[in-house]
Amino acid sequence: MAIKDFNIDFLYEDEVKDLTKGVLPEPDLLDFYNRLSRRQIFWNTEIDEALVDMSMQIIQWNSEDKDKKQEDKVPIKIYINSNGGCLTSVMNFINLIKLSKTPVYTIAMAKAYSSGGLLLMAGHKRFVFPDTTCLIHNGSTGAYGDTGKVMDNLEFTQKLEERVKKYILANTKISIKQYEKNYRRDWWLFAEECIDIGVADTIITDLDEII
Repeated sequence: MAIKDFNIDFLYEDEVKDLTKGVLPEPDLLDFYNRLSRRQIFWNTEIDEALVDMSMQIIQWNSEDKDKKQEDKVPIKIYINSNGGCLTSVMNFINLIKLSKTPVYTIAMAKAYSSGGLLLMAGHKRFVFPDTTCLIHNGSTGAYGDTGKVMDNLEFTQKLEERVKKYILANTKISIKQYEKNYRRDWWLFAEECIDIGVADTIITDLDEII
């Protein structure tokens, strides 16, 4: 790629200076910034507080689209390949997706496990590949310390799990009976099952669907 063809809108000041000297940023950064310029986020890692930082992009893109007609807004595409991770971080990101007036597509790649599966459910349009796998299960308290603190942590975790339950039931076809039966175990899902219970909407058969 020629330097003149590179979109520098998302670069930090020091990296712009490097470009003006004819020095390209690291390939991973180059790929990252190019994706952002196309409104694409590829989450290929455990979900942690870095996802909260990334939620600012949802705000930014909505700001850019504020005065545009709905049909003129370029969809935001979130590609997911994750074992899961921090529940509070993913729920914050889900809040941003739900509030986004710009369409958000979630696309599960190889795996969308635990919090990654919750993220998949949030999209305005939700895609999986034919061999994508998903996992739904209850979370971990991470509790330690004296009895009082453990009990406080357990009470908080139960309230958090109730919020997650409401979210899952509202964003899938999973019935309360199905949820109660399965959520305390590792509930593994293949692509077809994701469609059947409404975790996703479409199995990708043509890349044009997500390009």
